[in-house]
Amino acid sequence: MYWRIGGVEQLELGLNVDSRTSTGRQRPRSSTYSGIAPPLTSPTTISPPPANLSNAETPAIRRWVQSPCTQLLAGIGTHGVYLWNVRPFALLSSLTYDTCEFGDMVDIVWAPGRDVVFVVLAHGYIYEVAVQRREPVLEYAFATQHYYARGPGEEHGIIGQSLVQQRTYRLPLGTEDAVVCAGAGPKHMLIATCAKVYRVTWTGALAGSIDIDSVYTGAPIVQLAALDDEELFVFGDGTVRIASAGSVRALGTGSTTCVAYSAIAGMVAVGTSEGAVELYGCTDSGLEHVAHAEFQHGHSAVAALRWTGDGAAVASAHKSGHVVVRSALGYELNVTQIAEPAEYLAWTGMRLVAVAARRAAVLGFARAGSGGLCLHTDDKVMVHLNGAWRVDHAPTSVINGGVCVAAAGDGGVAVAGTRGMAVRLGGRWRTARAADALECTALAWSGSHVVAACVDHARDGAAQLMFWVPRSLDLPVESVELDAPAAAVSAHGAVVMAVSTRGVLHEIVAVAADTALHVTRRRTVDLAAAGIDPRRVRAVHWVPGAQAARAVVLVMEGTRLRVVANGSVRDVGRAEYVTVSGVNVGGMHSAVWWFDGSRLAAALVSLDDFMAGGAHALAAERARMHVAADFYPLAIATERGAVEGIDQDAAGGPCSGLAQLPVRARLFLHAVLALMLRTAEADALMYAACFEHRACFSPAMEMLLHDALEHDELPRTLRLLASFDTFDDIVVHAARTVEAAAWPRLFAEIGGGAARVFARCLRRGRLRTAAQCLLIVHTMEPPSVAERCILALLAQAAKTQDRDLCVDVLRFLRRTAAADSATHAIYARLLQSAH
Repeated sequence: MYWRIGGVEQLELGLNVDSRTSTGRQRPRSSTYSGIAPPLTSPTTISPPPANLSNAETPAIRRWVQSPCTQLLAGIGTHGVYLWNVRPFALLSSLTYDTCEFGDMVDIVWAPGRDVVFVVLAHGYIYEVAVQRREPVLEYAFATQHYYARGPGEEHGIIGQSLVQQRTYRLPLGTEDAVVCAGAGPKHMLIATCAKVYRVTWTGALAGSIDIDSVYTGAPIVQLAALDDEELFVFGDGTVRIASAGSVRALGTGSTTCVAYSAIAGMVAVGTSEGAVELYGCTDSGLEHVAHAEFQHGHSAVAALRWTGDGAAVASAHKSGHVVVRSALGYELNVTQIAEPAEYLAWTGMRLVAVAARRAAVLGFARAGSGGLCLHTDDKVMVHLNGAWRVDHAPTSVINGGVCVAAAGDGGVAVAGTRGMAVRLGGRWRTARAADALECTALAWSGSHVVAACVDHARDGAAQLMFWVPRSLDLPVESVELDAPAAAVSAHGAVVMAVSTRGVLHEIVAVAADTALHVTRRRTVDLAAAGIDPRRVRAVHWVPGAQAARAVVLVMEGTRLRVVANGSVRDVGRAEYVTVSGVNVGGMHSAVWWFDGSRLAAALVSLDDFMAGGAHALAAERARMHVAADFYPLAIATERGAVEGIDQDAAGGPCSGLAQLPVRARLFLHAVLALMLRTAEADALMYAACFEHRACFSPAMEMLLHDALEHDELPRTLRLLASFDTFDDIVVHAARTVEAAAWPRLFAEIGGGAARVFARCLRRGRLRTAAQCLLIVHTMEPPSVAERCILALLAQAAKTQDRDLCVDVLRFLRRTAAADSATHAIYARLLQSAH
């Protein structure tokens, strides 16, 4: 997830103009569709804006597009194409046209996986414009912010780029037809005119067309998007239609202003004129509505939408100037209001660029890592320890190009990027040997070892899973060859799992013995053959089970949480965060946790489930636990029995520093035990015993008893509590937090009344608990019994010379003496004896 860090940086679109681009005229090569002749002339002039271009002279940009590598932005004016470097923000090149015989420029799309943009003109002409690399145009090294050093195949600083037109294509338009918009897809681009939508391949071939009247006739088309197997059309009246395999169906409520699609997440975001964002998820049968995210900052239409590169979050720009970042399932992470409303959004690394007509605002973010409360920016890593954030600057060899992944564990933190890996342990950074040759795609901690999924450029791009000892990163202690670079890695005790970009699951067992590490490959599973889309795998986890020969795997495919067992796939639900936590060696007494954008759910793995392999714990008919959280969960702190996360709204807007993000926690132990008590009391007893000597135990048991009083589940709850020495403390403390009307039912179920509990506390030396029980005894028992209890407690306090307790008992007598004759008499006798 993504949280705002620092202030807002304002940039002018004409900043840092490269004045060294050559000028001249070039006649582009032409080709046609269906034998239609190209125009006789297509004059172009390749020239950059002058170096002294002022803001007033910067042309207004009509349409924007971001490169697949996210480092470049291209835009079009009426008769010009412009190219910017995003970080740092600099105008690199422009391509201007001194004639407009083919109509104004209407839209621009970027070819996936290629350094080519296609500019679409109103009269149906398409310019293919190449983005060509040149020598560096700016060298810089900012030690506290960014540091760009030499890496494999790269030079110092920003690589120069030039725009060069290569070909011109022409659509077979009628005389009354004109292009209105265009869109990009994985296989082809879509170009909409007043009458048709044309499919054009990225090599310039016409792949087909569809009549707009067959889709919708109520308004002109304003936006296009190509999904995997479907095409999405947005019309001027807010109507959305999806065309697939000859069928057309409606989407949304008719107030749509813009849409954005994330192929990685398999999600479609739809902005509305009311400011809300509707979220749809891809399924085997099409799109399904997943969440409705309301705009909570007034009434303002959505002007632009943009998914992050990993599909974990979506940003929306509103007409009011607000920029809202939400998780993939609609949880609002943060909101920022900028001076000029944005028309286009672009993510690059940990920065969001909000582009207006003549300037851009840049917002910095920190992203969640793995292994607890761990965040990272492009050049820093943050770990929450002992109630405070610790901020460390990552080594320059790793941040060169940006920190890609971070993971905390075993008292240290590991970071990795496109050029290496480093571990901070014992107050210092250690960098992996030959770091420049390693491109790390995923990290995890397995006990005291760091597991890194790497591409070794020194070995012709070999994909490996490397195991490192953090205190000595000269060479990995073990490595396992993978079929392709890993998309996700997780470690559960000795079990390490890695999913490659080809969809192959590698299950590995790593056992530490003395100073050695023994690594063996247990099995490989073809998840792609089972129906998992490899490009959408964001996380993989082992569901604890005793049957090693039949592993059960939990895969997060985009936002779909799916279980793979015995070659079959079953959906669990939608999730954007998933983890497995256990409190016993071997994975017994575990829980599978996931966050669905509004609440945290858990499926408990009972002993029976564990022995059967673990799959039954995630069956649809099984009862699940839900924990309401008013913050975004990031970690399950099992040793503290709590869910931990971040709530940036509590900070009152964007944070002024990295160490200001507020951390929240909520106990979950009582909710786990309540669910276990309803299914298997023996499991609940063994689970609770794992926490008996931890600080969270007593508060959680009191909450459990409090909930049992409200839901008439006292008998089995008291049976559980009676197994522990702190039973009386828990009962008394919980009783003091509920209404007195519930006391008779509670103590009747216990048996012997409140006086018996008081006597037991006195006998065991729990005088403070006995003192808290006095009010209950005074309320429920006869005066003679209450008198004996008070005098017995005073005598015991005097015997142990506990002066503070004696004062507390006398204070209690004084408060109750006015309304009760028995305590009044005791208080009077004590005063008389004192005199």
